[in-house]
Formats: sequence, structure tokens, C-alpha cells
Amino acid sequence: MSDETASNENATDNGGKPKSGGQDQRFRAPSSGGVDVPGYAPEEDEAVNQVAKRFRSGPRIGSSAIQQQETLDQKGSGGGDVDENSLLDALDSKPSENSTGGPAVGQMGGAITEASVTPAADEELPQVEVQPVDEPADEAPQADRASVCPSCQAENPQGMKFCVQCGGSLKGQQNARGASRLKGEAASGGREPKTDNRKPPPPSELAEQENPWDIQMISINEDGSDGKSIPLEFLETTVGREGDRRFPTDAFLSPKHARLHIEDGQLFIEDLYSLNGTFIKLQDEKRLTPGDTILMGRQVLRFERFEQTITPKTTSSDGTRYMGSPAPGGNYKILQVGIGDVIQNVYCLPEPGAVLGREKGDIVFPHDKFMSGRHAQIYPGDDGHCYLVDLNSSNGTWTKIWEKTKLDSGDYIFMGQQLFRVQYD
Repeated sequence: MSDETASNENATDNGGKPKSGGQDQRFRAPSSGGVDVPGYAPEEDEAVNQVAKRFRSGPRIGSSAIQQQETLDQKGSGGGDVDENSLLDALDSKPSENSTGGPAVGQMGGAITEASVTPAADEELPQVEVQPVDEPADEAPQADRASVCPSCQAENPQGMKFCVQCGGSLKGQQNARGASRLKGEAASGGREPKTDNRKPPPPSELAEQENPWDIQMISINEDGSDGKSIPLEFLETTVGREGDRRFPTDAFLSPKHARLHIEDGQLFIEDLYSLNGTFIKLQDEKRLTPGDTILMGRQVLRFERFEQTITPKTTSSDGTRYMGSPAPGGNYKILQVGIGDVIQNVYCLPEPGAVLGREKGDIVFPHDKFMSGRHAQIYPGDDGHCYLVDLNSSNGTWTKIWEKTKLDSGDYIFMGQQLFRVQYD
């Protein structure tokens, strides 16, 4: 091929059409020595369009270009028909065997005969007995299993190491079949919250014995003024929608919500596994334990400890360092608990503590009108524990009780939508 012919071919594309400008769009770099560098590099979208254009420009199925192409029979026989006699002779002939006992490669034009696939008479095929795998009826398929977070009780997809909702560790946790058993368990400290899945204990004989001491509960109205006085006539009184002291219209109260005990002139209160719990107003600083529930404004918060140690140089099992947001420096977190015990937000508690409020502080809830600007504070003590203190808020800070608790005169109790003040004569 002459140089002139090659030059003409380079001036046309694959379809025989001349390129734009009628000349090659490539130039030779002066220092490359023999490397052609494209003068124009198409963008990614343009390159994809050029490839798609190639496929669109090809012959379509059923077009005359495809119908005029030679078939395989025409290519193998020079365009003529296959001789019928040669085909019969090939079928009647006995195939030769190669060194391995099978038909020779290339015999009869690659035709497959019955002898090539039929085993010898003295050769038996191996018998394989297949046993079906039966999955136990009481176990769900592996794909349907889920891990339950011990902190927020949220179900996570199989194989997750950390909770998708609160970030807690899921190592060694039960699957979805144990979700109902874990629903009422606390995340840490072995503490089990009292919920309505347990039946309250029946009243004792003290419920029929008169109270010789003048102890009463003052109902607080919505405007903060004193309301109705409720004398405690017996040594044991059950409060709830169906208790000795009934509040049938309060839908947030359990049927038997709490029980008041009078022992030697001292009043005690006990939660009866109520759904929403019983809260006591914070009068002084309180030492927090992982699992404690706090009520401020309309926010229900839970104090928890991180399940794993957070350090900037934490690595995986193969030595790879984790990438993530900077560690807050503390070992505790605050969970915002929504309706139905759903964790709505997780707040990392810094090592020096945090101020909680509506306007000012480290953790703010700007839309809660019942919370003060600087409502409460959580700070670390010298003993290594965290403490909660109210910052003279308007509506107070409340903590949920877990066990039988002593009440003094002037203490406030909150259960359902009922607010009471204890009064000793």
C-alpha cells in the first residue's frame, strides 16, 4: 500500500465518510519520538455517545445487510448445498477412538454420535444420594433475622456490628426472635425498667388498715396553684385509672400506676410497672446511673454509657484505623426517647459535661416551650460519676424512680398528667 493510499484511508472514518476538515486530527508530540497524542480528548458523556452511535449505526436485525450475509453452511461449502450421500456415509461410519477411549477430535466434522455419550456396559455411573436440608420450623431464615440493640431496642439488619439508630455495639446480641424478651430490659447496669408487661403485685392487708398519721397529697393545677387535697386514709393506697385513687380520664396513667406506702409515719412510693413511669422532682443534685430516665420540659431523655471505648486511634482486627467524626472525649451519651420508646436523637456527652436547655447550652431543644433557656446541667464529679442538677428552671427537672422511694414533705410527684405535692402535718 502506498503512502498516498494510506493517507486517504486515514482521512475517512469507519463508515467511509471523510473526517471533518478532511485531515487527521492527531499531531505528533515533538519530544515523544513515536507517540501520537490526541489533539482533542472528548468528555465522558461525548465518549459514551460516540460508542452508542457505533451500535446505532450498525445493521439492524432483519435489514438487507444482514440478510445478504453468508450463512455458516454457505461459508463451509463454498455457498452450495450439503451432499446427502456424504452425510449418510458419515452417520453409518464407525468413529475411531483416540488414546483416551473417546471419539477422536475432528472426526465426522465434529458430529456427536450415540456411542460418544453412552457409557460402556461394564461401567456404572456413580449413585449420589441427595438429602434435602430441612430448616427447623422454630427458626427463621438467616436473611430474616435481625439483631436487637440492647440500648434502644431497635432492630438492625443481619451482620451489622453497630446499631443504625443509636450507634451502640451489637456484638453477641440476640436476633429478632428475642426482641420481645429484650424489649423490657435496660441497656446497662443490669437495671430492668418497669413496664406494663408485668402484672402489678396485689395490695396487702395494709390497704385496709387506717393511717394514724396526717399525711396528704395536694393536687397541683395547670397554673401552678394548689388544687384538691387528697388525704391518705390507709397505710397503702394505689393510684391509677382503676386504683384506690382513680383518675379515669387520664389516658397516660396505667390502670394501677403507683402505690403509696406509709411506714412509721414516713411516706414511700413504688411504681407498679407502669408504662410511662413515675417521676420525682429533683430537689438537689442526683448521681446518675446508666439507664436513668430524665424528664425536663417535654423531653424524655435517657442517660447511657457508650458500649465501646472511644479513642482517636481505635483500630479493627487487621490493624486498620477507623475513619469518623472526632471523638467527643466522654464515655456517656444522652438519648432522646420518643413516643413508643423510639430513640429520636443521640447526643454525645462531652467529658466536662453539658448544659441542657431551650436557648443556651451544649444540648438545646429550641422548640420545647416548656423548657427553660438554661434548664439543667450534667457534670462529672470527683468520684468519676456524673451528676444531674437543676438550674432553677421554671418547670423543674424530674427523674424516674426504679424502686421503692422515700418521700419527704414538699416533694413533688408526676405520673401520667397528674402532679402532686406531698404534705406532712
